[in-house]
Amino acid sequence: MNHSQTITVRSEVDVVIARMKVREMARELGMPLADQARISLATSSLAGALEMGKARHGQITMDCLRNGDRMGVRVICVKKEGAAYTPGNLGDTRWMVDELIIETLPSLDMQVTLIKWLS
Repeated sequence: MNHSQTITVRSEVDVVIARMKVREMARELGMPLADQARISLATSSLAGALEMGKARHGQITMDCLRNGDRMGVRVICVKKEGAAYTPGNLGDTRWMVDELIIETLPSLDMQVTLIKWLS
């Protein structure tokens, strides 16, 4: 199983590739189909909300997590060119994942982390 992968997002095609890779990682981890769909949809929804691949460039990094007995998939989206952000931009992304963390990096880039745990 590939444990970490980063995709540079310059176009909407890159977002689609990231979505497919996240789903593949969730499948390899043994997540049920519904959870595979949730984490992959959350990834593309978040990228869309952050305008990645359209007006903004960024990176999407995905990896497998292990926290004690728990395993999951983590997706980190970093939006470049720090545009204004409002929490409402994330829409329905929050309900599709177990954890959502929003941070502003020292470079003023925005980083949003999604985590979906294996049930």
